[in-house]
Amino acid sequence: MLRPTGLWPKTFKQAYCEKFHCLEEAYEKEVFWRCLYRHALPFAASIYRKKPEFFREDFDLIREVGNMEDADTFRSEINFYYGRNIRERNWLRRKLCIRLSAKRLMKLKNDVFRTPLLTAVLLR
Repeated sequence: MLRPTGLWPKTFKQAYCEKFHCLEEAYEKEVFWRCLYRHALPFAASIYRKKPEFFREDFDLIREVGNMEDADTFRSEINFYYGRNIRERNWLRRKLCIRLSAKRLMKLKNDVFRTPLLTAVLLR
């Protein structure tokens, strides 16, 4: 069956798990810790142990983009997430950025779908 142009050959979750050799059950947590703002890591670890629901929006986003099969929909969902965080009332999430970095998630998507051949051509 032919796939429409612009669609990835796999969902983001499938491609991520294949590239990083992770079990699909570990996908959400791996992406979460990989895409947090770096300065947020120690705070996030403490908050996550005591109140994991604080990161509900982040895990919802990770779950949502995991099912994506094209870059436009992925970008749209990231933009929606970013907008929610701009309007967020919780100062830990908004001002201190104790949350996922949308930019890190976009870079991760680019890394996951970068082909070795394309990388070799670009590095010449």
